[in-house]
Amino acid sequence: MNRERSRRRLLVFGRLPEPGYVKTRLHPELTGEGSAVLYEAFLDDAMKLAPDGVAVELWVPDRPGALERLSSRYPAARIRLQSGGSLGDRLEMAFACVFNEGADRAVALGSDHPTLPADFVVRAFESLADSPLALGPSLDGGYYAVGLHESAWPRAGGLFAGAPWSTSGLFAWTRARAASLRLDCVQLPPWYDVDRPADLARMADDLTEGSATAGAWARVAPPTAGGAR
Repeated sequence: MNRERSRRRLLVFGRLPEPGYVKTRLHPELTGEGSAVLYEAFLDDAMKLAPDGVAVELWVPDRPGALERLSSRYPAARIRLQSGGSLGDRLEMAFACVFNEGADRAVALGSDHPTLPADFVVRAFESLADSPLALGPSLDGGYYAVGLHESAWPRAGGLFAGAPWSTSGLFAWTRARAASLRLDCVQLPPWYDVDRPADLARMADDLTEGSATAGAWARVAPPTAGGAR
């Protein structure tokens, strides 16, 4: 890996796709096995979103077999274990790690939005050339991505401490905290997560033919659900 590539990192936050461990809120629309198959495809598509010249890392909780299984599935990526604590603690640790290793731009990306346009990730990295912070708002009031420039660290660690995770006020809280930290913020276009059965219909309408998620949905979708275009 050359120096330019290693200084830009896409940090995909995900989980080992095990039945009963991922996407449990999609039950009973999908079985535990079907939810795991679909989520593994979410991960596959997320791992392809790194723009040219950006190194991709997959950050996951420590589960038995996680490193071995995920390293085999994504040989071009670095698989790293999340620390314990809140999501804020884990994000702060991930950003601290990559900036201490010499990264100059890093974008942390969730793995619950399989139809996210790749251009949104490109725009996140491009915006960090002129701004210390980029945020991609989710339609549920959270955010699907947070990007930071090294010049904002460690001050930007304050974006994560005390944040109201898993609430509809997270994005607004984070924007207000950024202002209090004097961090100019570029807002990316909003997008949606796929967390609940009601989200599956929109996902099916937005699927790109040939994507991993389109293939998985064709296998696990209930008979009355929509398919890929």
